[in-house]
Amino acid sequence: MAESKETFQEKSEQPTSKRKSEARKDGNVAKSMEINSSLILLTGFLMLTIFGGMMFSKIIEADRFIFSQIGQIEITVDVLPAYLAAGFKLMAGVLMPIMLPIVLIGIIANISQFGFLWSFKTLKPKMSNLNPTKGLKKLVSKKSGFELIKNILKVIIVGWIGYQIIAGLTDEMIPLMGQTPWAIYLWICKGTVKIGFYLIFAILILSIFDIMYQRWNHKSEMKMTKQEVKDEAKQSEGDPKVKAKIRQLQLKTVLARMWKDVPKADVVITNPTHIAVALIYDQDNMAAPTVVAKGKRLIAERIKAIALEYDIPIMEEPPLARELFKACEIGEQIPGNLYQTVAEILAYVYRLREENQPIYT
Repeated sequence: MAESKETFQEKSEQPTSKRKSEARKDGNVAKSMEINSSLILLTGFLMLTIFGGMMFSKIIEADRFIFSQIGQIEITVDVLPAYLAAGFKLMAGVLMPIMLPIVLIGIIANISQFGFLWSFKTLKPKMSNLNPTKGLKKLVSKKSGFELIKNILKVIIVGWIGYQIIAGLTDEMIPLMGQTPWAIYLWICKGTVKIGFYLIFAILILSIFDIMYQRWNHKSEMKMTKQEVKDEAKQSEGDPKVKAKIRQLQLKTVLARMWKDVPKADVVITNPTHIAVALIYDQDNMAAPTVVAKGKRLIAERIKAIALEYDIPIMEEPPLARELFKACEIGEQIPGNLYQTVAEILAYVYRLREENQPIYT
């Protein structure tokens, strides 16, 4: 029943830092594949435009060499490694000017979206993905609807741009009938590059809207219900009921130690009814007087009652009592600025004790 109630709760709370951190570790970040693909395509076309002539020349040169030597080439075990090495060198020289920038841009495109992230959790198989109910929910989800609209727009945009460019090139097609194959080839390359750049820039603009949506959708999916926030707070900070019980036990332990230590005190400083602070001083073992008990109201009354029972001197010094209560915890020595005042009180108490006079001021 608890799970069903939580399922229908509205996710109205912003995700906590812990929720964001765990999602990032799992590889669950806002990202747009459209940005990556459009930038990679744009880089590829730019590199083809810049280095296409050089690449074509290398391929033509290699073809000429092969066909000119084709009658003299003998494929044997001894020369095969050399031919393979030459072929690999040729392929590297042709492809590297394109592949290296594409790889670099692909890395930069990812880092610019969500920073450095290395996670293999998204690659782990999940049995829940085989659940047909979960698959149907994904088909009718808000995200799948956006993807459908986005893909339809891409088809429309690509088709319209391609049609407009090709329509503009129709007047150049008829004169090509009298041109050489090389001229026709160059015209096709020129038209292809033109279509490619227009399409890529259109998809790049579309991808900007895609990354905006992906970030909004990721933020929306990361939102938490009020119950989830409470549960996380309990996990990270502990159950408030348990913490209250622990504080209660700690207080009980402190009070038990206080009631045991008050009879050992040399003097009790009071406010006179709201605060009581019990001090002890051993010249041989202590550098300064130490607080063995302190409290307000009922606890203060109990400290004074024990002091009366064990004939512990009680001194009414309101300013000093307040200062000691604020400055010292149980078991701590008094601060240096109170040495003089406390020393005078202890000296007075010791003198009257030697004279066997009661000290309840």
